[in-house]
Order: sequence, then structure tokens, then C-alpha cells
Amino acid sequence: MVRVADYLGVRRPVISFGAHARAVEDAAEELGRQIRAWLRGEPVNADLVSQKEHEADLLKREIRNQLTRSRRLPFPRSALYELLWHQDQIADLCQDAALLMALRRPELGIALEDAYRALAEAVSRIVHAYGVAIEDFDGAIASRDLRRAAEKIAEGVDRINQLEHESDLVEREIVATIYQTEDLPPFDRYHLIQLVLMLGGVADQVENAAGDLRALVSGA
Repeated sequence: MVRVADYLGVRRPVISFGAHARAVEDAAEELGRQIRAWLRGEPVNADLVSQKEHEADLLKREIRNQLTRSRRLPFPRSALYELLWHQDQIADLCQDAALLMALRRPELGIALEDAYRALAEAVSRIVHAYGVAIEDFDGAIASRDLRRAAEKIAEGVDRINQLEHESDLVEREIVATIYQTEDLPPFDRYHLIQLVLMLGGVADQVENAAGDLRALVSGA
């Protein structure tokens, strides 16, 4: 295996996970706009989220090709593939959530509207926090100083873990509210829970990607 220090001494890396993470965050931001429209009872334009997911997908393919072609990498190839896969899953789930919202908009009531709004904000925060952490990672590699940045990246991952926990609490609140709403039709109940699971899945995949990131920098 090529050591990070040896790699950094040879050449500057051409592979940037930050560019892909920014595209993924664009998809999450568009999802946030569509959630707000959905909460207002307006039509959801899932195509806008799908377009952002497609743009992220193009970057993912380019990075994957670079990983395949590169003979010298600062980290195990398999670990970098896994990091890329988790980032890709974030965008995929954003697209899936938008498509689900476009199909149906049950009557929510104030409590559920507030709860979904809080969950959307929680998802936005965690995706943004990951973007900051991955930018620190890219910057550290480019500046040939991963060791110095490792602590800052680890702090970013800790924040992501805390945000994911907060998101979990909101998800539980929504599910409890759904089940406590007795006049909610069974299919609407199922639909709303599926949406909670998808939005929660976005936060889960961010935490998974952050875990990959921590593992990569832990040996710096």
C-alpha cells in the first residue's frame, strides 16, 4: 500500500470528492425546496431533484474512472470506492424522496407540517456539515498536510454524528404523530412513513460517508 506521506511527496491528487459532495448537496438543497412546496400543498417538481442527482452521477462516474485508472492512491482503492458509494446514495435518496412526494400529498395538519419541516431542516444541516468536512479533506490532501487537518475533520464528523442523532429524534416524533393521528387513512399513513424513512435514510448515508472519512484520516 502507498503511504499518504509518500503519495503527497510524489504529486498533487487529481481526484476530488468535494466536487461530487457539492453536487450531492445541490440535490439535497433542491429536495428542501420541493419539501417546502409539498408542505404548502403546491405541486412537487421531482424532475428538478432528478436533474441535480444526474449531475452528481456524472461526477461520480468520472471519479470512479479516475480511481480505476490511477496506479498510485493515498488510500486503499476499496475505501475510496466505498466513500464515493455512500455519497452517491445521499443523492439517490433525495431523488427517491422527491418522486414519492410528487405522487401524493395527504392532509397533514399543523403538527405534522411542523415536524416534516423540522426534519427537512435537519437533513439540510447534516448534508451541509458533510460538505464542509469533505472540503477540509480535499484541501488537506491538496496542501499535503492531512495530518494537521485530521483533527478538524474528526471534529466535523463528530458534529455530523450529533446532527444525525437529532434527525433520529425528529423522525421518531413524526412516526409517533402519524400513528396518533387516528383519522389518517391507512394508505396515507403508509405513504408518510415511507417518506420519513427516505429522509432519515439521507441522514443515515451522510453519517456512513462521514464514518468512511473518519476511517481514512485516522491513520494520518
